[in-house]
Amino acid sequence: MSVSRRNFIKGSALLGGSLVVGVSLTGCGPTPLPHAAAGDLQPNAFIQLTPQGDFIMQLHKVEMGQGTHTGLATLVAEELNMPPEMLRIEHAQFHPDFIDPDFYVMLTGGSSSVRTSFTPLREAAAMLSQLLRQAAAEQQGVGIEQVQLRDGSLYVGDKQIAPGSLVEMARQLPQPETLELKPATEFRFIGKQNTRLDAHSKSTGTATFGIDAQYPGALSAVLLRCPHFGGSLKAFDASAAEGSPGLVQVLEVDGAVAVLADNYWHARQAANKIQLDWDKGPLAGVSSDALRAQRHELAKTEEGKVVEELGEASAATGERFEVMYDVPYLAHATMEPMNALAVPTENGLEIWSGMQGVQLAVDAVARATGLEKSQIQVHNHFLGGGFGRRIQNDYVVEAARIAQLSGKPVRLIWSREDDTRHDYYRPNSSALMAATVDGDTVSSLQIKAVAPSIFGQFLPLMTRSLLPAWLPGGVHETIGDMAAGSDPAATEGLIHSPYQFPYKRSNYVMQELTAPLGYWRSVGHSQNAFFIEGFIDELAHRTGRNPLDFRLANMDKASRHYRVLSEVAKRADWGNPPAGQFQGLAVHESFGSVVAEVVTVSVDGGQLKVHKVVCAVDCGMVVNPEIVVAQMESGIIFGLTAALKGEITLQDGAVQQSNFHDYGMLRMPETPEIEVHLLASTNPPSGVGEPGTPPIAPALANAIFAATGQRLRQLPVSYT
Repeated sequence: MSVSRRNFIKGSALLGGSLVVGVSLTGCGPTPLPHAAAGDLQPNAFIQLTPQGDFIMQLHKVEMGQGTHTGLATLVAEELNMPPEMLRIEHAQFHPDFIDPDFYVMLTGGSSSVRTSFTPLREAAAMLSQLLRQAAAEQQGVGIEQVQLRDGSLYVGDKQIAPGSLVEMARQLPQPETLELKPATEFRFIGKQNTRLDAHSKSTGTATFGIDAQYPGALSAVLLRCPHFGGSLKAFDASAAEGSPGLVQVLEVDGAVAVLADNYWHARQAANKIQLDWDKGPLAGVSSDALRAQRHELAKTEEGKVVEELGEASAATGERFEVMYDVPYLAHATMEPMNALAVPTENGLEIWSGMQGVQLAVDAVARATGLEKSQIQVHNHFLGGGFGRRIQNDYVVEAARIAQLSGKPVRLIWSREDDTRHDYYRPNSSALMAATVDGDTVSSLQIKAVAPSIFGQFLPLMTRSLLPAWLPGGVHETIGDMAAGSDPAATEGLIHSPYQFPYKRSNYVMQELTAPLGYWRSVGHSQNAFFIEGFIDELAHRTGRNPLDFRLANMDKASRHYRVLSEVAKRADWGNPPAGQFQGLAVHESFGSVVAEVVTVSVDGGQLKVHKVVCAVDCGMVVNPEIVVAQMESGIIFGLTAALKGEITLQDGAVQQSNFHDYGMLRMPETPEIEVHLLASTNPPSGVGEPGTPPIAPALANAIFAATGQRLRQLPVSYT
């Protein structure tokens, strides 16, 4: 059975019967707007105007550092013909119009925020603009073409009209049947706006993150969880904690132990005194080394599912060359640890946190507490990093259950140790990379990816939100199991590669035994770019070609890859590094964007120094240039950290790392100079939050090979 994410969810949407697909601009659907205010002009879910003249935008994609707060405001501001800083921006609550067209739930991920909002948000703003201009035209007895909306005011000739004064009149007008969007030649802000709207509040400490949420009398909670995946609580003894300063309550919560106190420090200190007896569960004895050995055996013995096959197998002539590549589990390690504030109310629960998926959070809390979704009110905030971690809502559910069982308002805060040992990890994966080489020509590229399935674990969370509540719970697990063997994340970036060899094939073999998995910045591309771009470098060396020349010779000269790779080579002065330094490169497409990077390193006495990274990106039309540059820089540092330091290991079914001393981050002195070049494009915007990450690991490994002659096929890098 072949199930892609998109096709499966399309089918399940039909079965569900209640899924709202696409964007409605009427604001008059069956679902009321959760942020509606009496007297406002609100033609759709995205934007409204108050009688006081405030233009309010609902931020339906969360801001976790990637720039959506400014990027989406720029789209709205362009059609309202006003500077983005004039908008009042609010974190949106769930509404069907906010459903992501790729994921079919209200979700921030997949580098989709600007790409999927580019037209809907501009249309939403254009509708408001047109209603106001029509109201002004009727009030002044002129044609609508004589009315301008500019910088927060309406103008009819020299006469200035306050938009708030037209709200009631505009509310009575029929909504326009057609909308005319600004042509690119008239853009004032798209492609030019570079001031981040959240910069001042974040730099002055006035921005509100989930961890900043306050509620009168709220207790601090620490949760003690089983360190062994799949394990359970046998017993606990809290007698030693009795009488601890500030301690209020200790209770069991769904197989864990919650400690409530008047502040976090008191809760943590009391928690350290509790005696715990855990059943290690089914993964006892499982180690990272054993899982790697199992994947290697699966690669040798299992054919798996053919994901892509292009050309004829008979074209694979010459000598077969194959090697194995490996990557470890990785944690997200967000700056802000997981947290949520939950308060019992007369009607249910009210929750404050930072989430990538508000809709999924409401559904998960409803299932865990037995409450109706209508009884759960969620307030979203800025996220101190997400990287895919906050798509999962375990921390929100934990806070909700502690509040429900204790009957008290509770702020749950994870420690860094909690965060490291109870993450949803980037999968540990292997790839058997093979090619046939006939003289100086590569006749085939054959890849077998072996990895556990993120999709199989995550899909049930989505189907619970999409499908009717009366379906038995086992249905969702069955759906996940069915889809797991066709996990698109396991092979994305391997298939549809830009290299034009006569025969190409990609297979996927699923490893069943694993730790909890989640989406990590750039998902499967993060490892698959390392696999394929490292191997392409090996093929270049094997055929006696320069790595750049080999790549270009095997690409379509009209492709974006060819253009981006040529640009980065020129900008980095490829082939002419400073004395004692060496270069490596890689190019990769992810989330609709093509990114190429050249890394320059030196190795002196066994000490590696990364001197410089030059990056070129084609991400379609650029909305906020400096934000795109910042995201490329961020993605490079994120990926470089993982390549140099990132490794989560299991022993006895438990994570061995605990904090930044043994799960290190790249420090300022280790961070190279980064130079980013944006290629001009008239195509619609594509993703920028994640595409900077995939090429950095292979470019680094290829540079180390140039410096040392040692080929690195396993991350994090280790060389002699």
